[in-house]
Amino acid sequence: MANVFAETTNPLKPPLVKGAERIVPPVLVLIAFIVAWQFSSDWFGIPTYLFPAPSDFMGKFVTERSALAYNFAATGYVVVVGFALATLIAIPLGLAIASYPSLRRSLFPLIVFFEIIPKTITAPLLIVWFGFGFTPRIALTVVMTFFPILVNSIAGFSSINPRLHFITKSMGANSWQTFRFIRLPAAMPYIFSGMKIGMVYAVTACITVEFIGANEGLEVLILSASSYMDIALMFAGVFATAMLAMLLTGILLGMETVMMPWRRGQ
Repeated sequence: MANVFAETTNPLKPPLVKGAERIVPPVLVLIAFIVAWQFSSDWFGIPTYLFPAPSDFMGKFVTERSALAYNFAATGYVVVVGFALATLIAIPLGLAIASYPSLRRSLFPLIVFFEIIPKTITAPLLIVWFGFGFTPRIALTVVMTFFPILVNSIAGFSSINPRLHFITKSMGANSWQTFRFIRLPAAMPYIFSGMKIGMVYAVTACITVEFIGANEGLEVLILSASSYMDIALMFAGVFATAMLAMLLTGILLGMETVMMPWRRGQ
């Protein structure tokens, strides 16, 4: 038992081995899921026009690659821009609310009030205000992504023991040094937790507005395929949407590893 424990917690493993340990299990689970999906469709005799197997719609990524790539890029652009804007607004505002109790008492309830408004109502209003195009999609993405990042930022910036401020001040550190070396590193795990939740919300928001009204995007492609009863292309669009969310979340996880090297072993 001791040898097994030492092997699983050995920090001297080569980087290639550590990378394989992180990548191989999810890949195996995904392969097992696709294989089970393929064979279950054959075993239960599910009609292709109702629930196609992976082999029935994977070919669409070749035959419809131009349409899929174009709409994938359109949706990805909105998600990235909306997520970036929400992050740039939420983190500084979270710092301000955590630093000044008066803002927490006055501003935070108003933010919560706007957050509970159903987004299915907000999306049509944004389309009426801004018309079709990227603007309403980016706006709703910002609105839906903003709140989880803000709440986690407030929690992160408020998690520091107040005594640390006195300790750093007694050691000659100014406010910027205290923020850079103490407060920000302590808040970053919370911030990235909110950003990972916000990334999922960002994709959901973009797809929601595309469903109500848009000129391009993966949801537009899915709706167009449904009008022609092209179930295989619909599933390809859904799969592409999931791939977009996984890709952007993976990039975010990579940024987390780079920006928080002290947590790589956890």
